[in-house]
Amino acid sequence: MSQTLYQLLESKKKMRTSFERSEEYSFFLKYRYILDKLPRFAFLYNSDHNDFNIMRANIIIRSYLNKNVFEKEIASLEAYQKKTNEIDPAAFSKTIMEKTLDLEFYQDGKNRIFIAFFTKVLNNIYVNDPMKFLFEPYNKIRTSFTESLIDPFDTYGYKLYNSSFTRLVLVKESPNHKEAAFFHYDTDTIYFINDQGRLDAKLVLFDKYIHHPQKTHMLERISEVVDAYFAFDRGRMIETLHNNKFISGKLMSILRKTTGGDDEI
Repeated sequence: MSQTLYQLLESKKKMRTSFERSEEYSFFLKYRYILDKLPRFAFLYNSDHNDFNIMRANIIIRSYLNKNVFEKEIASLEAYQKKTNEIDPAAFSKTIMEKTLDLEFYQDGKNRIFIAFFTKVLNNIYVNDPMKFLFEPYNKIRTSFTESLIDPFDTYGYKLYNSSFTRLVLVKESPNHKEAAFFHYDTDTIYFINDQGRLDAKLVLFDKYIHHPQKTHMLERISEVVDAYFAFDRGRMIETLHNNKFISGKLMSILRKTTGGDDEI
């Protein structure tokens, strides 16, 4: 069986700092124990050699850490309320909002999603009406929330990756808005993510035959490659990879000879 275009680009990639030495990977190793607390996402625990799954795992982990920030502040304000028997709802909300300034989030229209594995409704309550968590039924979510978990990748789709939860940079969406291309500057990799938040393809730039990779104006150059991908035009994609100096002439020849048929993308 011939290699796919993506497999060949991966196998011929230029030596670079491995993903295992990145901040994302270190963060994952430090906090992945959290995934054991969330059975629905435990499958991401063993993602050591899958960079995309590590990014997904980190979205879950950061969401959990964000939830803990909210819960800690709510508990503190609850203790104050019990002590003084009074609380100002506006002051309560303001105090919570101040704690969100340094948290990662996904901007969904006018809504900020700080806890990706919760619905928009629950996220809005945490941000805009946190006092509800002092009373039933919402107070139960503070300690027992596994039944409230959603799949954030299905729910928010590829747009979730265009957020401070990841280090990916959006290149562009497909014309039918069913997929989007993202670039990771640390790994020189394009990720094509579908509207279920899953990876469709991963394209590694710069092969080992390129002695001095050119890394200026990356997004503009990548855009042409992405357009060819969205057009399902394999030949054009190889051409644009070469014309934009992402692959060498030698690898272009190899790609034309050894990967699948002309309609393969």
